[in-house]
Amino acid sequence: MLLTAGLVIASGWFVLGATRIQQAAPLLTAPERYVTDISIAEEVLAVVQQSIRSTLLDGVRNFDWERASRGLSPDFLGRFPKPEDGRTIDDASLVIRRYEATDLGIQRRDQFLESLRLHTASWTSVEQASWKVFTFLLEPSRDRAFAQVHLQLGGPGSAGQRTLVDATVEVLVVEAAPDEWVISRLDLIEGSRVHNPSPPFRDITDAVGFHFNRSDVNGDLRQDIIDTRSSLIDSGLSVVDWDHDGFWDLLVTESMNHSLLFRNDGKGGFERELLPIKDRRLVPSQLVFVDLDGDGLEELVGNRVLYRDGYGSMGIYTRPDGEWVFLPQALEFDNPSDVRRTDAQAMTAADVNGDGLLDLFVAGYETDQSRDPRRFNRVDAHDGADNLLFINQGDLRFTEASDALGITGTQYTYVAQFFDFDGDGDVDLFEGNDYGRNVVWDNTGDGFRAFEDHPLTRHASNTMGITIGDWDNTGAWGVYVSNMYSHAGRRVLRLTESLGDVMRADLEGLAAGNQLFVRKTDGGDGWEDQARLLDVNVAGWAWGCLFYDLDNDGDKEIFVTNGNTSFRDPDAPDY
Repeated sequence: MLLTAGLVIASGWFVLGATRIQQAAPLLTAPERYVTDISIAEEVLAVVQQSIRSTLLDGVRNFDWERASRGLSPDFLGRFPKPEDGRTIDDASLVIRRYEATDLGIQRRDQFLESLRLHTASWTSVEQASWKVFTFLLEPSRDRAFAQVHLQLGGPGSAGQRTLVDATVEVLVVEAAPDEWVISRLDLIEGSRVHNPSPPFRDITDAVGFHFNRSDVNGDLRQDIIDTRSSLIDSGLSVVDWDHDGFWDLLVTESMNHSLLFRNDGKGGFERELLPIKDRRLVPSQLVFVDLDGDGLEELVGNRVLYRDGYGSMGIYTRPDGEWVFLPQALEFDNPSDVRRTDAQAMTAADVNGDGLLDLFVAGYETDQSRDPRRFNRVDAHDGADNLLFINQGDLRFTEASDALGITGTQYTYVAQFFDFDGDGDVDLFEGNDYGRNVVWDNTGDGFRAFEDHPLTRHASNTMGITIGDWDNTGAWGVYVSNMYSHAGRRVLRLTESLGDVMRADLEGLAAGNQLFVRKTDGGDGWEDQARLLDVNVAGWAWGCLFYDLDNDGDKEIFVTNGNTSFRDPDAPDY
């Protein structure tokens, strides 16, 4: 402390009389000592979350700034950008601003709230106000905590334009009263504001006649199931050119219920027809539309599994004379006698042996024997279903040869993709697994073997999607993998000290989010994950993904479907 002429300078503060003016408060740092008991930390965090949601977030969501202010301490100090701060990122159609911590000055409570008000001023509503904590370090006194938070605010304007403010912030929260916590400090680490000045999409579902068989009552019943956190993965949609007229048609299925073709009329609408699946009990959750016999007409293959006398089978619909014929045992495989249900997921076709015929891989997810608490492991599960590889013998005859060709294991495979991952001219196979590590199978010419320590398989992932493309127009392939992501996973991992190296690596992988693998140019081991470097690893609770040029500017965006029910607000969309 230095005392000169009545002016005290200490730790970046100027103190003059009773007035304190901060010139440069240091950024927050994590405490060296904190509570490592996960149950205690999570219990306190639940109270903190409720306090912040009921004050700051609800206030922002309802443009109630007095309520929002209750979530901030009277002596609050923060660093948060106004809309015009930061720097502009060039983009043909979006207005993007990037914010860095070094660009920002100190704000008191009213100034911070004014920044939030300016961000939302042109919005007709705040559809998204989320506060996801991925680090929570409770100090030993249990009345203060350091947290790292993913903050998102989003909403539409009056003309349909949309804006999303996305920020990583560090905060100091303090207990103001029993069961009442407030934010004392908040520092932006990095953030962005993305504004689309024109409506990005227009909902034309009703206008084009794309109606599915689901009443409002049926929809409400399904929502009740979803709100119990029970997932419903029983439907699929395929985009195909059904009649080879150059227009994309839609195939829609709901397992053991409906199967519909929406035929593109070439005039901006769809005509609804039934698919050739006569028995509702045979309707699959997914369909593949592919020419398996080389006659120029595609077959329909579904993932619905039937059982008889130690065998399982999936059928093929074909049309040799223009009329659809069902071959119920076309894809037959050995089935253990005690297995009564096999949940098959993705299907993908490729010529794996170079004979000119397309073979078919079916991803096995689980059976009725799966998830036994005595065996099931959420990080490294091997009690799922067999994957199946059907080798095409011609004339729609197939032999199941996964084990014979080296593709073994019973993980929870959700997605699969054939691709030449090692550049040797044949198709390898990516096996994307839930509850464990993925596998890349190397096509050796006479079978398959798992690549050891492949970059795409080095830690556990809850993989839900994969897309492959030349996303940056460099001539090099990129592989984007979408995984379920939970902020809670990162938060709890920080407090877990007794993990082995392998388990910690797997858990860190589960908490890392999505992956973007780019083929290396320096030789190396082929692929490098650049998702964090390019800021495309966090996309919420991710499902399917796709490289696609959404804005027709010549390069590809990454489209990721995401979301899981939270039931925090039944009237708000889930993100």
